Formats: sequence, C-alpha cells, structure tokens
Amino acid sequence: MIINHYGITVDSEKPIVGVINNSAISQFIADTELNGIDLDWEEHCQECHEYLEHDECNCEISRNTVLIGDWIKDKDGKYTHKPEGEYAAIVNEIYTQVVFSKYTKRCALCSPCFPGQGDIDTPGDFLSYDLPPEAYEV
Repeated sequence: MIINHYGITVDSEKPIVGVINNSAISQFIADTELNGIDLDWEEHCQECHEYLEHDECNCEISRNTVLIGDWIKDKDGKYTHKPEGEYAAIVNEIYTQVVFSKYTKRCALCSPCFPGQGDIDTPGDFLSYDLPPEAYEV
C-alpha cells in the first residue's frame, strides 16, 4: 500500500524511519548514549574553539542530540549510517529515530510531528526500522 503521509510518500513494503518514545528504551539509551556521538557538543566545541587560543573546552552543555549505533562521516564531514552496520539512530530529548537498521517492525504511522515515519510503539501495517532486540530487554 502506498499513501501520502503529511506530504511524504510511504510504501508499506519499504522500511521507513522508526520513532520510539525514550521511556520505552531508557536503559538501552543509558547504556549506549555515553558511547554515542554528541552532535550538540561537537557543534559547541567548534564554535567555542573559534574564541579560545587553545583547543581545550571545559564548558558544560546538555546532551540533546546524540547519534547511537553505526555512523560514519562522509567526505563533506556529515554523518551517515554505515550501510553494513547493525543500526543507526538519533536520540533526542523525548524520542529516538531509527534511521537505518537490520531489524524492522510493522507499525502504525506517526503523528504529523514525524511525517513519513513509523510509530514503533504502535502495531500497524507499515515497515519501519527498529532497534536491536536487546533495546527492549529490561
């Protein structure tokens, strides 16, 4: 089935980004986020170093956007998922978006906040990328 979901064309047989509430995977996030790539910190350090005479930054900022899983930097310095990786996800304050994974799950589509993306928490007909099974172990 192919539909238009808030301006994004979605095919129920092709995996889409999966979205999950962080409360459902809090222990998994706690275990993986520390080894993740903190995009807010990287951006801060780049800006901070422009004002410092040395390369040390002792500022403290909150971690709001962290990449977990298998990511690489492309030739332009932007992050992309490793095609041969297990999964790649973006952890934000409330939700995690699984942008690539070897694992998939059938689910409903998200609210308009996440057009063209699947709600991993809600069963449905659309194929979405999912986190590895250990993400759900308590």
